[in-house]
Amino acid sequence: MKKILLFTSLWFIVSLLQSFFTEIIDDEAYYWVYSRCLDWGYFDHPPMIALLIKLGYALFPGELGVRLLPSLLGAGTLFLVFVMLKDEVKNLNLLMIVSLSIPLFHTHVAGFLAIPDLPLVFFATLFFYFYRKYLQKESLLIIFLLALSVAMMLYSKYHGLLIIGFTLLSNLKLLVKRSFWQLVAISLVLYLPHIIWQIKHDFVSFSYHLVDRNSPFQFKYLLEYIGNQIMMVGPFCGIILIYLGISRKTGNKFEAALKFNLIGFIAGFFLSSLKGHVEPHWTAFAVVPLLILSIPELEKRLRLKKWVLALSYLTIAFIIPFRLIIIEDFGLLPEQLNRRFLNKKEFYHQIQEEAGSRTVVFNNTYQHASLFWFFTKKPTFTKNDRLYRRNQYDLMDMEAELHGKEVLYFTRFDIPGSDSLVTVRGRTMIHNTTFFASFNRVNIDFPDLEWEFEVGETIEVELELGNPTERSIYLSDSCSFPPALVYTYHSDRGKARAHFAKYNTKLPTLEPGAKIVFPVEIRVPYVPGSYQLTFGFGAKNMPAGINGRPVRMTVHARSRGN
Repeated sequence: MKKILLFTSLWFIVSLLQSFFTEIIDDEAYYWVYSRCLDWGYFDHPPMIALLIKLGYALFPGELGVRLLPSLLGAGTLFLVFVMLKDEVKNLNLLMIVSLSIPLFHTHVAGFLAIPDLPLVFFATLFFYFYRKYLQKESLLIIFLLALSVAMMLYSKYHGLLIIGFTLLSNLKLLVKRSFWQLVAISLVLYLPHIIWQIKHDFVSFSYHLVDRNSPFQFKYLLEYIGNQIMMVGPFCGIILIYLGISRKTGNKFEAALKFNLIGFIAGFFLSSLKGHVEPHWTAFAVVPLLILSIPELEKRLRLKKWVLALSYLTIAFIIPFRLIIIEDFGLLPEQLNRRFLNKKEFYHQIQEEAGSRTVVFNNTYQHASLFWFFTKKPTFTKNDRLYRRNQYDLMDMEAELHGKEVLYFTRFDIPGSDSLVTVRGRTMIHNTTFFASFNRVNIDFPDLEWEFEVGETIEVELELGNPTERSIYLSDSCSFPPALVYTYHSDRGKARAHFAKYNTKLPTLEPGAKIVFPVEIRVPYVPGSYQLTFGFGAKNMPAGINGRPVRMTVHARSRGN
């Protein structure tokens, strides 16, 4: 146990040093923005990462504070894994060396980055630690601790639902146990505040993850997934570990749960890659059952163990320099990684210097907005439109607070009156917007129609415009870019075409909580096929915003009688 404590303590110290000397990255800055206003939920994730950052940042303002508690939980994950394996593995050095060779351990499993994966993996590992004890003895204390780990896992990331599901599939007899339903009840009570938050926000997180992220199949997503998994588990010995973990014969319910989760995560996200891009770290938790299952098998195979050790040392020889070059710019990183890890502070301070007393508003980039806010400590906003996606900024009050004010608009395209700003990252487009307005908080609902029409038809649609905020929304102000209702057809081939809707009256003022029926006239596409129709508030030279769910429309060829 002393050896385990020493190793994980040194790991934690190294993580703190890395945290202090490495610039914050975009996702971490985004979660830091979460922490500015603690809540029971956020657009993309549950609130655990925001709470961890809030507590750490209160102690140490800066990158160290942001990463303090995630780094501690990362070291805790290593500790729990080693404790669960210490009676099965004779040589702990083998376990430690293999762990050091897994890139995901250095970043998303037991690393230093302040991202939801670290608390998820820690609490999931804690869940399995208590699950093994639960299988041995169903005491009230163990049931409560297991329920607590379930709730904390779900407060960290929604992938926790997969871990619960795969564990249940591995042991369906749990369903007839009274203790299991006690566990479910306690977990639900602990998780109830987040469920209530989701209900109040129309299950915005689940809608985003389960629907909005889907896209047509692309073979490149499949290849990316396979390649990324091999690289993140270990470019040299990852396949060997995966083979050993999957092929191992399980001897008890605990090992069965680990194997179900290992295979479930790998296969589940393989299927997910058929309908969109899968981030490499989404399978981060699978590394825990992978280690627990594969290392005892590896120890039995002396020749294979020698190969894995040699390949592990080779991988470590690549990982250590990488951890160093993301601290200091040696000119060795590709441009994309260089911009993510290095030399960001000066860029955002240049933008702030240009903005002066004006608030900076970014277009379609929560990354730039969050990094700007972190480095300058000046609150900012990102205006999202149909060319991007919704995010936490769409749930914030800042849209209303900035209404009518002069802002510096950081845009990705040239619009009338825009100018260019020369920065350390090159030339970028900016626009001095004297009367800023954004209307993404307005909900646009469609009537219940049979959405089947013939090509070229002109139809009238009675939209319902709703104001879910506590402030009045003025749609007819003297905005720099006067709003208009825009409808967009998205074909199944990924093409989109936007049009201005026709209406006979001015856009209304929406009082808090108001819902107003507003008739508009639109024209059906001239090409038969299946489309998704969306409505949003756009303007001349400004793409439409994201104001509601799309509706599926079928367009038929004109009948012969017409």
